[in-house]
Amino acid sequence: MRRHLAVTLAALATSAVVPTVAVAASVDVPATTSAISASTGIHGHPLVGRKPRGSKTSRVAAGSTSTNWAGYAQTGSAGQFKSSTASWTVPKTSTTYPGYSSTWVGVDGAANSYLTQTGTEADVVNGKVSYYAWWEVITPSDPAPETRFSRFPISPGDAITASVVTNGTTSLMTLTDTTTGQTASKTAAYTGPGASAEWIQEDTDVNGYISTAPNWGSVTFRGITVNGASPALTSSQSIDIVDGQGTQETQTSAPNATGNGFTTTWLATGTQTYTG
Repeated sequence: MRRHLAVTLAALATSAVVPTVAVAASVDVPATTSAISASTGIHGHPLVGRKPRGSKTSRVAAGSTSTNWAGYAQTGSAGQFKSSTASWTVPKTSTTYPGYSSTWVGVDGAANSYLTQTGTEADVVNGKVSYYAWWEVITPSDPAPETRFSRFPISPGDAITASVVTNGTTSLMTLTDTTTGQTASKTAAYTGPGASAEWIQEDTDVNGYISTAPNWGSVTFRGITVNGASPALTSSQSIDIVDGQGTQETQTSAPNATGNGFTTTWLATGTQTYTG
């Protein structure tokens, strides 16, 4: 999902300095990975078109908007963010509107062109919905497409827990489907700065365009951690998707009472946005 948030305005507010966490030794599980066809060009993308919230299209006063990310992101200094974790339920996606959407956790991408992430995809193509799990590493010189975890089927309603853990040279991306008992992981080279952490519902980048959004209903992120502790989210760190025509596509809630969860809700399908 060439998933990185190309920020143009207003950096996200940061939380208090968070504790560090060591990178666990990893062994890739038997679930293998296979690159999605290059002709498909399905990518995550760093944050795109970020603006301060407060335009007439926005329904809440806090946070910011972008053309591809909805959810929460925390930004800070290089090396501040080592890990990101959250749980969610795979949304049941309606076939009413075509498009590509993804739910994920990541490190970097909110304020730079690096990003390491893992999550689930829910796409509507030719009237059919497909669901799958994936991982992805993006660098400024290599906006690589997402890679599926093969032999790792997921279904709407499955409970997912995802984590990304970095140590300056590698990233360990792990996805567990607690409904089926499956776990898959991938360790990849990664030298991103560790300057942000994210919990995102995204309009996926496809062949250089931010996709229209299928109706995924709502997604609740639960049990969020950063560096192994609660991120103490604040509303100023929230993001909603507003497309290039000014249509607000999502409504992201305030954080829960403990600052480690929130819900984002689909409002409209929006229009494609060219990213190059």
